[in-house]
Amino acid sequence: MKRHTRLAHLSREHHTALRLGRHLLAGGAQAELGAELPAIEAHFAEEERDLLPLLETDRHAAHAERLRAEHAQLRQLLAMALSGAEQAKAGQALIDHVRFEERELFPVLETLFEERRP
Repeated sequence: MKRHTRLAHLSREHHTALRLGRHLLAGGAQAELGAELPAIEAHFAEEERDLLPLLETDRHAAHAERLRAEHAQLRQLLAMALSGAEQAKAGQALIDHVRFEERELFPVLETLFEERRP
């Protein structure tokens, strides 16, 4: 699916996150997680900085809250997985989060981008 230019790079990064999620589900992905964690944190920070302000309206407050909550949960789970605990849980949460963004959040954002187009 072709994404809006403001979301295309974030969507591409989701491919790496999905691969990592599958590897965490299988177990033994601590080294890979350690290598990917800075990029994941940068991805979360960018979404929180650039996308949350667009969603923080009455119309999309639920999406904003879900994004914040899932990022917080993932930060905790990924930290645990990095230490060897809860890898499968972290992997499934990461996969579910990417699916939420791709299937629900990004289509909403694309609509907002179109509404705000000059």
